[in-house]
Amino acid sequence: MDYLQSHLPRSSLLDLYQEESRGKYVCRAVLQQLPETSQQIIIRLSCCGGSFSRQALSIWVCAHKTNPTKLQHDMEELYNWAIVDDATGGNELKLTTEFFAALKGSLQCLDGSPWTALTDSLMQFIINETQKGMTDTNKRKDIEFPSMTPEDLEKYTQDQWDAVLHYLVGTPNMNIQPNPAITHFLLQTNLMQPDPEYNGNDPDDAPLVITQKGYDFMLQDNTQQVWHFVMQYLKSMETHSKAKELQKEALLVLICLSFSRFGECYSASSLSKDGRVIMKDLALFGLLYVKKIGKTSIFYPTRIAMQLVGNLDNESSSGGGMWSLSSKALESALALPRPHDSSHLAIICQTNFQLCAYTTSELHVSMLGLFCDVQTIRRLPNVVFMTITRDSVKAAFSLGIQAKQILRFLEKHAHPKMRLGTTSPIPPNIIDQIFLWDEERHRLGWDEVFIHQCMLHGEFDAVKNFSINVDAHVWSSESRNQLYLKYEHAERIVKFVQTWRAKAAAH
Repeated sequence: MDYLQSHLPRSSLLDLYQEESRGKYVCRAVLQQLPETSQQIIIRLSCCGGSFSRQALSIWVCAHKTNPTKLQHDMEELYNWAIVDDATGGNELKLTTEFFAALKGSLQCLDGSPWTALTDSLMQFIINETQKGMTDTNKRKDIEFPSMTPEDLEKYTQDQWDAVLHYLVGTPNMNIQPNPAITHFLLQTNLMQPDPEYNGNDPDDAPLVITQKGYDFMLQDNTQQVWHFVMQYLKSMETHSKAKELQKEALLVLICLSFSRFGECYSASSLSKDGRVIMKDLALFGLLYVKKIGKTSIFYPTRIAMQLVGNLDNESSSGGGMWSLSSKALESALALPRPHDSSHLAIICQTNFQLCAYTTSELHVSMLGLFCDVQTIRRLPNVVFMTITRDSVKAAFSLGIQAKQILRFLEKHAHPKMRLGTTSPIPPNIIDQIFLWDEERHRLGWDEVFIHQCMLHGEFDAVKNFSINVDAHVWSSESRNQLYLKYEHAERIVKFVQTWRAKAAAH
């Protein structure tokens, strides 16, 4: 929503509102993000024909009588969203024609989702149509719709991003390689770069290595990682001949995804021609699970796709996001007699700086190794023990990783049992110590200096006074006849000394 308000001009917002079949969902998405007072004003304006006297508006907003600045700020926000015609002038406050029409469509629409979910009968109809014209040999092959449970969709999204993160850290012998379009994005967004130490003849053959920005990306939440790629995807459309149309269609698809139902299947025929192309592109990011059944394409929205614009309802989002995946996968892994491969990660951070990480993924071991001492690693079949040390954390800082990013990662992947209370799952002494190690980097400031040794009587006082006047003095010792001066002023000081010594010799 910040992208819509800060990156799109007012005219583009009006175009989104007046889209014939999906404008009402854009209106609904914007309305849900506004403060409660603004929502009240908009709904009441819609019941008054779309306009109301500004003078009488104070009757609605009694709470703002003592704070007119707040009311003015709300009016400006409504104008920036292209909801009202004018934020300040005029005798009436009036909804824009485009938003008013979309709002009426939203209030009158009983459909919770912009697309019709495929029922069992519709799925069977597609299977029957697919089998028509097929040979008897091919008909013997069972044609079934993929039965994707919510857990399957979350695991699919996690696997997509695990492949990206494995590629970032350079995990050898990867089973899943990211799509070439993803690797291209990694270069475009400066998350990876050609190895600067490559000494081969052809620079194009240089292997890709992770950048400081890439380390920050690795420790972000999955939703932030996906949005990072979506932003780059929208930006890449700017060079296309139909840039405005494609960006509009992409935004409409993303907004409509937030109103789809998690776990339901939809037909690609519900989308426009450009929308179907965008559907395939979004599948690369793990936003959609796409499957082709004969000539028909279907797609399942993932949880991350629905959270990009708005939150899921309370029932489906309880313990939501990747925390729900971590909890369910961990419970499933621990319930089995022998641990099995899974994408879960659950960390217990102990007060003695030891981490107990329930995982079977080498990727997670590599990520923990960014700020833990890898020499302290100990392994059990489904548990890894590592220790946070001063040197390991400072090595992470040298890569560009910040203290708050380390703590955010530990909190996000905390063991479900550690998240039951109201306090942080990270012990307070760990939080304080990591911040103190971060502050150690800023206790001393380094200056490059020029050391001048005074040789003549009176030279020390003359040079010191001159260096203070030109802001070049750093430190001096009269007993040693020595001055430490800022290096950038060295040439100027040398010229002054030569001139002063020449005058002293003449006398």
